[in-house]
Amino acid sequence: MNMESRKLELNKPQLRLAVNLPKVKETVSIWSRATGKSFDIAWLLRMIVETMPRSSGGIVGQTYKQILTRTLPSTLSGLEYLGYKKDVHYVIKRKPPPKLRFDTPIEGPIDHDHYMSFKNGTGAHLVSLDSGGGSSRGLNLDWIITDETLLINKERFDKDVSSTNRGKRKIFGKLPYHHGVFHFTSMPYGDQAKWILDKGKYYKEDGHDYRAIRNEIVKKQLQFIDNKDVEYRLRTWQQINQLKSELKFYRSKNGTFYNEADIFDNISNVGISFIEQQRRDLTDFIFLVEILNWLPEVIENGFYPALTRVQHGYTNSGNNSYLTSLDIGDERLKSIDSRMDEDCIPNLPLRIAVDWGSKLNCLTAAQHFQSINTLKYLKNIYVKHPKILDDLAKAFIDYYYFHPNKTVYFAYDHTGNTKMANSNLTYAEQFAKILTAAGWTVIMVSKG
Repeated sequence: MNMESRKLELNKPQLRLAVNLPKVKETVSIWSRATGKSFDIAWLLRMIVETMPRSSGGIVGQTYKQILTRTLPSTLSGLEYLGYKKDVHYVIKRKPPPKLRFDTPIEGPIDHDHYMSFKNGTGAHLVSLDSGGGSSRGLNLDWIITDETLLINKERFDKDVSSTNRGKRKIFGKLPYHHGVFHFTSMPYGDQAKWILDKGKYYKEDGHDYRAIRNEIVKKQLQFIDNKDVEYRLRTWQQINQLKSELKFYRSKNGTFYNEADIFDNISNVGISFIEQQRRDLTDFIFLVEILNWLPEVIENGFYPALTRVQHGYTNSGNNSYLTSLDIGDERLKSIDSRMDEDCIPNLPLRIAVDWGSKLNCLTAAQHFQSINTLKYLKNIYVKHPKILDDLAKAFIDYYYFHPNKTVYFAYDHTGNTKMANSNLTYAEQFAKILTAAGWTVIMVSKG
């Protein structure tokens, strides 16, 4: 495939992974937001395409919604940067037209609705563990890439996907990526994906306490962001760099490469101002986990310590009939809204509860299924200071803009009866006024 050459600069975690990828059969990359995970998926795809033409692997996510809205957009952007042009070097969700003269894979798909084809015959099944994407049953995969692995149900993955990573050893057996499993994810927390964290146990067995070093790094990074004094930042920056020099990630004896990275590893690309903006926009917990890649061993002083995702939550709530109707690149995939939620019933009214605060305003959206006397919680939305309740109302309006039933039951406690400064309206009345102006019929349900 003829492609333009372009200078490529990898950050340290990307370079570290690129060096280790050809030498192992399993990688686990737990990286924060904006660290370069999606570009690394694109890089890995490129290496697989170039070294294993006509192979077929799987790009795996928990839901098809996740694959279409989170994995593919940034991965395809990375491929474009690497010189791969859509409908020239690859096609997706359709059979390559004869005029493009694509080679065929050794074991091709029955249909191409959930398949990505490259010009030299390499292909990727878009496999989701819900019913929306392609199924891995009956396939013989040559490699597996998982994205947002923290969301993946391990039992389903082992049963439906991992067991299909087999065959064609006579053709590809001596090649480095054959039958490799490559996990990319942000940091799990709570009862999520303990199995993926366990992949790094060999460090502890070797006497390398990388977790203690990582925790100290996060502590220093938080101090750096929260203190604007230049001299203080210079000293703290040096301390962070010293700690990072003590952090060693290496391959295990059985061929696993487990590694972690945070947004500071990609600071030359994202800049300090972006991290500062995330600090302003996100809650403390989300900032620590999603941006600084902190592992919370337990959620201290939680309101519901016995509440777990596994026992009390559910997944696979994407509206796959809607999602599969959209072409890759469709603008509707760039703006996530309630049309993508299968658990949101269009003809039912919504029920919301709002919690007001000086630092955080949040709401929970639900629907009441009277026939089975069940209240299903659909979504939570929040805004952080300096944003105010008007911004929270707008976020709700935007997300449920296409919801046909514009009736909402609005529950609030006595704090909603507090009057706003410089206004005759209470918090609840102001919130309801904004929703009403946007076309909603608001039924107030006060709890005091």
